[in-house]
Amino acid sequence: MSNSPASASNDAAPQFPPSTATRLQCVAKLLGLLAVFAVVGALVNLIGSDDAPVAASGAGSTGEAEGAGGTEGADEGTESGSSGTQVVGEFLVSGSSTVFPIVQRQAEQYKDIEPGVAIAVEGPGSGDGAKKFCAGEVPIANASREFKDEEIEICEANGIEFIELRRGIDGISVITSVENDLIDCVSFNDLYALISEEALNADSWADANTLTGQWEGTEFADVPLDVFGPGEESGTFDSFAEIVIEGVAKGKTGLDTESREFLETIRPDYTSSPDDNVVVEGIEASQYSLGWVGFAYAQESAEAGRAKLLSVSTEDGGPCVEPTAASIASADFPIARFLYTYVNVDNAANQPGVADFVDYMLSDTGLESVSAVGYIDLPPDELEKAATTWANRSPGRQYE
Repeated sequence: MSNSPASASNDAAPQFPPSTATRLQCVAKLLGLLAVFAVVGALVNLIGSDDAPVAASGAGSTGEAEGAGGTEGADEGTESGSSGTQVVGEFLVSGSSTVFPIVQRQAEQYKDIEPGVAIAVEGPGSGDGAKKFCAGEVPIANASREFKDEEIEICEANGIEFIELRRGIDGISVITSVENDLIDCVSFNDLYALISEEALNADSWADANTLTGQWEGTEFADVPLDVFGPGEESGTFDSFAEIVIEGVAKGKTGLDTESREFLETIRPDYTSSPDDNVVVEGIEASQYSLGWVGFAYAQESAEAGRAKLLSVSTEDGGPCVEPTAASIASADFPIARFLYTYVNVDNAANQPGVADFVDYMLSDTGLESVSAVGYIDLPPDELEKAATTWANRSPGRQYE
């Protein structure tokens, strides 16, 4: 006779060994838990389908960053937040101390829009910024002048393509102490006699009379002369030398450059600093000081009673023009220049946040920072050119 359970008596219910019954009970409990998990999973899927429109909207809000920075960069540089997809990135903007306050303000405002992007802004000078940019160390560099040919050659040697954008207009302002009541206006020729390399070792305003006497120019008083200005790393240094000192040497101010040689360089024995605030501190501390800085710093210092703005004429006896927003915008003020930003083409395409930040800088809201910190807005045709250059990602020099 078989010993299987089926062979038990028909009068009694089937009997299972205790071990088998216990196992069946455990299986039943597991099946119950699986059923609970299935219900929870269904609820999660239902909630996910309800949020689908929000996710789509978030993806759309980062479409600009994805299109500007490349799909791969956008995927790696974004994260989902409660308000949608957020751009995430970190980079440094370097360059001109003159352009610094514009971009610093824009970076602070952009942080409110995209808190996931950490942007540090520094202003060591146009030259130092160009070095970092052309070495591939920063994606964006500011300059208070165009990049020099030798800087562009370094960029090209390192395989760095750039997009050149004009940002605003500045008037390099000549300043002295508010306590200096001996002078209100200087000509380019005066500045040459006081600041060019021909004025080396001059420590009195009267020392310039040796030069101005050669062309019957200004006769200065015998008072101490302390000169302060930006260093050679600064675009303001380069622009001042090019517009004023080289302008005199090339005969643009009415002097006879055929009868004698004029130098095109600035005297090396003045007190220099890459920080315009340090320059203003020197001006403030010396009664008969003389120096030059960007218009925003000069105007702010004048309003605070720390410096006196001097009017400037191109030629001796010419009209003295005070640096103002109107005179700089109209180019009546003779030491006006454009301000620039340079963007690395590859970084704009692939580094999260770079293209999105440049979009903001060129937006109507971003452009308000130019005049807000004391510089002059570009005219409409220049604004359109910058916008088109950026939209097309047009590389290389854009201005002749």
